[in-house]
Amino acid sequence: MKQKNRIGGRLFIGLTFLFLYLPIFLLIVFSFNAGDSSAVWKGFSLEWYSALFQNRLIMESLYTTLLVSLLATAIATAAGTFAAIGLYSLSKRRRDALLVVNDIPMMNADIVTGVSLCLFFVAFFQGWGAFAQWFNSVQGAVELPVRLTLGFGTMLLAHVAFNIPYVILNVAPKLRQMDKNLVDAAQDLGCTWMQAFWKVILPEIKPGIVSGALIAFTMSIDDFVISYFTAGSSTSTLAMRIYSMTKKRITPEVNAVSTLLFLSVLALLVLNNVREIRQERREARQEVREPSFLEKLSMKFNQPAYRWARRGLAGAMACAFLAAVVFLTGATSSQPVVNVCSWGEYIDEDLIGQFEDATGIRVNYQTAESNEALYSLLKSGGADYDVIVPSDYMISQLMEEGMLEELDYSQIPNFEKIDRRFRNLPYDPENRYTVPYSWGTLGLIYNANMVDEEPDSWGALYDDQYAGGVLLINNSRDALGAALLHLGYSVNTTDAGQIREAFGLIAGASRRGVFQGKVMDQVFQKMEGGNAAIATYYAGDYLSMLDNQADGVDLRYVIPVEGANWFVDAMCVLKDAPHYDEAMAWINFIASTEANLANMDYIWYASPNTEALEQYPAYYEELYGEELDPGLYEIMAAPAEVLERCEMYLVLPPATRALYNELWVQLGT
Repeated sequence: MKQKNRIGGRLFIGLTFLFLYLPIFLLIVFSFNAGDSSAVWKGFSLEWYSALFQNRLIMESLYTTLLVSLLATAIATAAGTFAAIGLYSLSKRRRDALLVVNDIPMMNADIVTGVSLCLFFVAFFQGWGAFAQWFNSVQGAVELPVRLTLGFGTMLLAHVAFNIPYVILNVAPKLRQMDKNLVDAAQDLGCTWMQAFWKVILPEIKPGIVSGALIAFTMSIDDFVISYFTAGSSTSTLAMRIYSMTKKRITPEVNAVSTLLFLSVLALLVLNNVREIRQERREARQEVREPSFLEKLSMKFNQPAYRWARRGLAGAMACAFLAAVVFLTGATSSQPVVNVCSWGEYIDEDLIGQFEDATGIRVNYQTAESNEALYSLLKSGGADYDVIVPSDYMISQLMEEGMLEELDYSQIPNFEKIDRRFRNLPYDPENRYTVPYSWGTLGLIYNANMVDEEPDSWGALYDDQYAGGVLLINNSRDALGAALLHLGYSVNTTDAGQIREAFGLIAGASRRGVFQGKVMDQVFQKMEGGNAAIATYYAGDYLSMLDNQADGVDLRYVIPVEGANWFVDAMCVLKDAPHYDEAMAWINFIASTEANLANMDYIWYASPNTEALEQYPAYYEELYGEELDPGLYEIMAAPAEVLERCEMYLVLPPATRALYNELWVQLGT
C-alpha cells in the first residue's frame, strides 16, 4: 500500500511540475523559431535574440524597469524597516491593529490599488494646478509648474507604496524574536539609540530586511497593473512593453525576452540555494569559514577609527547615485518629446528611429487594446498623450466631447498627398482634426480545408454546420454590425428593435454551441494553427496570417454579399497637448510617402497616401524580388466597387451605445 501511495504521489508531483514548466519550455523553444509565430515551427534561428538587443523601445523599458525597481526597493526597505521598528515600540493592541491595516494592501487586488492611485494622483494634480496658478499670481520670485502629469515619479511613488507592507511583513517576525532587553542593555552601556540600531538591532533583523528587499524588488520588476495606471504616457516598463507586443500575437521576440528573464531569475535562485546549502553543511560540520576579502574589509571599516571614512564613503556613494539619476533624468527631460498612442504591431518601428534621427524629437510610443480602452484611459486622466490614432467612430465621439485639438495643417505639408476620397469623411467633415493613418475592411476569414464551400454571407457565423468552429469577434460594434448586415439593416441603425433582433441572432447561435469563443488577438494563433474554421477580422491582419499558417491550413478572405464595414484610423491631437509642435512634426513624417510605403509593408493595411498606394506594388517587387499578387493587393486596398457595398461606422447616440453595452454584457464570455 505504501509503495502504491509513493508511486501515486510521485506521479502527481511529476504531473504538477509538467503542467507548471511545460509552457515555459515551449516558450523557450519558440524563442528560437525562425518564423514569427508561436504555433508554427519554421526552423531554428537566433534572429529574435539579435532583434531584441537592437530594439530601442525594449532596452529603454528594461532600463526604466531596473531603475524604478532598484529605487523603490531601496526606499521601501528603509521606510519599511523603520516603520516595523516603530510598530514594535507601541503597545500590543495598537501594534496588532496596525499590522492588520498593513496586510490589507497585500490582499487587495492590484487593479484596485492601481486605479485608486491613478485617481489620487489625478485629483492631486488638479488641485496643484489651481494652487500653482494662485501662488504664481501673488508673487514673482518663484514660479511653480502649473501642469503636473503622470510619469516616472508617480510610478516610483506607487511602487514604494505597495512594497512597504511586504518589507514590514518580513521584518516584523525578526523583531518579534529579538530580545528587547538587548537594546536597553546597549543603551545602559552608553550607546545612543542610533548606535544601538546599527550594533544590536540591525544584525538581529538583517535576514528579514534582506528577504523583504528581495520580495520588494521581485514585486517591482514583475509588476504590470499598478505601473500601467500610474506610469502615464512618457514611461513604460518591460512588463508594459511585453504586453503591448502581444496585442496581435506572441512573437518570438517576446519569447526571447521572457526566456532571458526566466533564466536570470533561475540563476539567482540556484546561486542562493547553493550558498544556503554550503552554509548548512559548514554549520553541521561546525566549520568556521574564512572571511572573504569583502567581509574583512567590512570588519575593518566597522572599527571606530574608520567612522568618518564610513560616513564619507556612504555620502559619496549616495551623491554619485543621485547625480547619475538627475543626469539621466535631465538628459531625457531636456530633449523635445512627443507622446504617441496607437495599436499593437501597427507601425514599422524603424520609422520611430528615423523620425528621432531626422528631428531630434524623442518618441514615447505606447499602445492601447481597443478604442474603448483608449477612451476609458483618456477619461480617467491616466494618460497625457499628444497624438492618438483612434478609429473613425471614436474620433466622432472625441470631437463631440471636445477632447481633440484642431490641427495646424501649415505644419503638415504631407497632408496634400492624402487621397481625396479620405478627406471630409463623416467623422471629420471639415478636415479640422485628423490626418488619415490607414484604412481597410472587415470580413470573413475562413480555412478552406474546413468548409465545404466559400462562406459568402455573414450567415455562416450562425450556421449550425460549423458548430464549435466559429470565432466571434470580441467587439460589440463589429459583432452586432455583422448581424445587422445579415438581417438587412444598417450598421449605424439606432432602432432598438433591430439591434435586439441582431443580438438575438448572436445569442441563439451561442446557445446552440456554434461559437468556439469570443476572441480578438487570439484569432491569429487559432486561425493560423487550423483550430477554427471561420472568424470575423480585418483584411490587414488576414494578410499577416498568411505568412504564418501551418501546413494543411488554407486561409482565405471574403467580404460577404450583404456588405461590410470599411474603416479609417486617423491621427489626432488631444486637447491642450503639451507637445503640440512636436505632434505636428510626427504627423507630417508619418503622412509622408516613404513612411507610408514602409508601414504598408509592415502592417499590411492600406495607406491613404495617393503616391504610396500607386507605388506599393513596385516597392514590394523591388524589396522582395517578386511581383505582388494582385489578389492580395485588392484585399489590402479594396477597390471602389467593393467599398460601395460597405458602410463606415458613425458615432451612435449615448442611448444606443448604452444598449450595445447592456446586450454585450448579457452575452457574457
